[in-house]
Amino acid sequence: MSKVGILTHSFADAYNGRLDRIFGGGLERYIFNLCGVIREMGAEPEVHQLSFQGDFDRTVEGIRVRGYACAPSVREAFGRMSREAEGRLIYSSQMWTMLDYQPGSLGICHGINWDEPRIDGAPKEAVRQAIQHALNELAMIVTVDSHFLTYCRSACRYDDREKVRLIPNAVDTEVFYPAGERANSGELRVLFPRRISVERGIVPMMLAADRLLEAYPQATFEFAGETIAGDPLCEAFRIWLDRHPEQERLLHRVYPFGQVAEAYRQADIAVIPSVFSEGTSYACLEALSSGIPVVASQVGGLNDLILNGYNGLLVHPSEQELAGAIGRLIEDADLRLRMGARARETALAFGQTEWRAKWKAVLTTFLARSHVAV
Repeated sequence: MSKVGILTHSFADAYNGRLDRIFGGGLERYIFNLCGVIREMGAEPEVHQLSFQGDFDRTVEGIRVRGYACAPSVREAFGRMSREAEGRLIYSSQMWTMLDYQPGSLGICHGINWDEPRIDGAPKEAVRQAIQHALNELAMIVTVDSHFLTYCRSACRYDDREKVRLIPNAVDTEVFYPAGERANSGELRVLFPRRISVERGIVPMMLAADRLLEAYPQATFEFAGETIAGDPLCEAFRIWLDRHPEQERLLHRVYPFGQVAEAYRQADIAVIPSVFSEGTSYACLEALSSGIPVVASQVGGLNDLILNGYNGLLVHPSEQELAGAIGRLIEDADLRLRMGARARETALAFGQTEWRAKWKAVLTTFLARSHVAV
């Protein structure tokens, strides 16, 4: 059986030393799903990842996972992965870093992460050079949203227009479905289904929640996302939860890998307030598929998913605009219902069947080439 190595910065939870579990982020879920497609194609996937816990070799959810210490540099760690991984390689992250790619490999861009306006021009030019290098060296790059495709077309040069292939992220619409009628307790639950991190918008979300908790006594806020031990922002978030005067209306839960659908079925509004570094967000797709309206920021691939005023509200990721949009949905039950119904219709266009078919088409050529190379 041929092997496919997936090289990435995160899969098993090396952030918290929980190497027996998959870290609960979108990248990790994407890789898990891709491993399933690779197996359907008759090949065996192995994941090679960066590690803050030193080197390791584990089996997680039936997938062999090897960790590589980040020191002395990310580039050198990925170089080790490239040399030690068997079979053809898929680079599923770090495309913004100048890596030494194995010829004929695939790349995946999970969303532009250098779209932070405060980053200076010189680092952004270094990113552009790294992307141009990837375009030169890789056989193909799959992007999960249209923004990376536009970036490559506008900032880089490549002769083959098929070099960058758009395959948007997908959602299992049979797992994530509307809850139906719920008992009218008067409570409204606002869900933040994201990792607790700067780029995912936790700071403006906390500030908006402060405003809304005071203005709407019927509102409860659930933060359903992973934290990283020792991270200063995560520690600040914990303190905010523990000491908040409305702490009984603030929930934080990390859902097991296969149980996050329950969070959406209990929610009335979902908020995806990414500040930068966003593709076609799994959390946004899951909320849409669950039939709840989404307040999303005008960042990255979220613009591919949300039609402002139709299936959700698009806003600048600021405290004021987030609070205003969430408050509007809290106050207007008819608007929530209309947008929720349209949200579900939108999600049906992003089902997993088409995603798997597109990836199988890519892998058919990729694996056939690997047999020739061998």
